[in-house]
Amino acid sequence: MENSNKNIDLILENQSLKNEFIYRNLDLDQIFHYTSENLEYENNCLNELLDWVIKYHELGSRQEMESEGYLFPPVDPDISPDNDWFVFEKWLKGEKIRLTLKEQLDKPYIPKNPEYLSYKQLIAEIENLIQIMSKAGYSIDLNEGIPPELVYLHMLNVLEEEFMLLAEGWWQIDGCDGYCPGCFQRPWCESGLKSCWSEDEKAGKIVFTEEVKKYVSPSSVSLSIIRERQDQEDKEFEKFMKSEKGKNNPF
Repeated sequence: MENSNKNIDLILENQSLKNEFIYRNLDLDQIFHYTSENLEYENNCLNELLDWVIKYHELGSRQEMESEGYLFPPVDPDISPDNDWFVFEKWLKGEKIRLTLKEQLDKPYIPKNPEYLSYKQLIAEIENLIQIMSKAGYSIDLNEGIPPELVYLHMLNVLEEEFMLLAEGWWQIDGCDGYCPGCFQRPWCESGLKSCWSEDEKAGKIVFTEEVKKYVSPSSVSLSIIRERQDQEDKEFEKFMKSEKGKNNPF
């Protein structure tokens, strides 16, 4: 009964805290990472953020906040003090802190259909788009050997993605979200070819996306190969963890 009452209290506190931000027209989704599986922790984070909001409205500037010990704004993701302050202050003003990459370009980019471009034209278009993205603060770092058409199509998709604005530095685009079966880079990625996923087991072979199948077809023995590689990776990781444990516990 005690645990049940505690859970109810946490839920009520959570909703009350979120209402505080709604009342102030502040969109939590822009800078806050929810942890609904741990409401106590989430409430602590919301309380901290609310304290920052109230204190900033009282003091009115970063300089005054820092003089009071408020040094690192509790925004997510936290990148650097200057970037975090930049985002926090824009958020408080109700300004956009996330835009698509396309919206951040100096001038509109008109996509080309790669099917109508020669190899040389496609390479030139990729290089042109790399320069355009670079001016907006984005670098492209994909695996080597990927067919140019796949590279270009991925870059067009990235243009439509939203990114948090930065006051300094840049975003590095590596095309990896950690999910190998859905990654266009998998055939050209060392990690992708060493990972065996449940999707691979279910398919009975290494899984490639439809766009990749235009260039690469999984062999009938691909599943046994990645199983073996995954097993080797697991053994090496286990060996590493044991050695680290030994360093931390010498006695």
